Amino acid sequence: KKVSRIKLRLAYWHHWGIQSISSAMPRAKRTCIRLALLVLAASLSRAFLGRTVAAFITLPKARPPVLVLPGFGNAAEDYGEGELISTGEVVADGGLVGRLQRRGFESVEVLPVARADWLRILGGLWDEDFRAGSAPPDTAFGWYLDRVDESVKQATSRTGQRVMLLAHSAGGWLGRAALGRRSAALSENVRAVVSLGSPHRRPEADDQTRGALKFVDDNYPGAFLKSRGVEYVTVAGSAVLGDEAASQGTPERQAWVSYERLVGRGDVPGDGIVPCDNAHLDGATQITLPNVRHSIGTPKSWYGADAVIDEWLPQVTFALARQ
Repeated sequence: KKVSRIKLRLAYWHHWGIQSISSAMPRAKRTCIRLALLVLAASLSRAFLGRTVAAFITLPKARPPVLVLPGFGNAAEDYGEGELISTGEVVADGGLVGRLQRRGFESVEVLPVARADWLRILGGLWDEDFRAGSAPPDTAFGWYLDRVDESVKQATSRTGQRVMLLAHSAGGWLGRAALGRRSAALSENVRAVVSLGSPHRRPEADDQTRGALKFVDDNYPGAFLKSRGVEYVTVAGSAVLGDEAASQGTPERQAWVSYERLVGRGDVPGDGIVPCDNAHLDGATQITLPNVRHSIGTPKSWYGADAVIDEWLPQVTFALARQ
C-alpha cells in the first residue's frame, strides 16, 4: 500500500508539476524548469520504484508513434510476437513491440519486411557501380527505403504526429538513407532517429553494402538533419571485446572478425557485431551500455530486452523533451 501511494503521488506530481507551469513565463525558462522536473522525477522514481516504473513516469505525456526498422536478414515478426529465444521458442511478452506498448507507446509498428525480401539485394549484381562497390543505397536497398517512406507517411497521417524511427542494426543507416534522399522531404514527418547497434560509418574493408553505407556516411554525416528538428540518439553495446587468439566459434573470436572488417582492428569493445565507435554518430546523444549484445537471439541482453530497454529509453525521452 505504501508503494502504491508513492506511485500515485509521484505520477500526480510529475504530471501536474510539468503541465501546470505558468504559460506567462518566458519559453526558455519554462523549458529549463520542465527539464529539471523531469530529472528530479526520474531520480525519485528510480529510488522508490525501480527502473521500469521510473522509465514510465519520466516519459512525456505525448509519446510519438514508433516505427521499428529491422536489421539485415531480420523480419518484422522478429520484433514482435515472433521474437525467438535460445530454446527456439517465441517470447511470451510480445517482443520489442509489446514492451514499448507497456511503457506507454500506443502506436508501435514494424516496417513490413519479410526475410526473403533481403534477396532483392542480389538484383544489384546487374549494376556496374554495385559490382565495383560504389553504388548509392537506392541501387540495392531502394525497396527498403520506399517502405520506410510509405510507412512513416501512413503513421503520421493516422496519428497526426511525427514519427520516431527505432532502428536495429542495419536499419540505422538505412533509416538515415531514407531520410536524406529526395531533398530530405521525409524529415518533416520524423521526430527522431534512435539506432540500436547500427554500423554508421563506412567499413574499412569488405564493404558488404557495396558502397551504400559509404554513400550515407559521405552525404548525410552525423546528426545530419538535427537543424530540421530531427533528434538523433545512438545506442551501442560493449559486452564483447574482440580477441584474435580466442577459439573459433566463441563470441570474442567472431567479434574480432566483425570489428576488423568494420573499423580495421578487432581488439576493441562492441556488442559482438558492431564496435562501439562505429555505432555512434557525431552530434547525436550517445549511449554506451556495458553488458549489451547485438543479436535478438540473446533475449536477456540484446538492445530490445525488457531490462535493457530501461537503460536507454529514459535518455531518449530526455532528448525528445528538449525539442
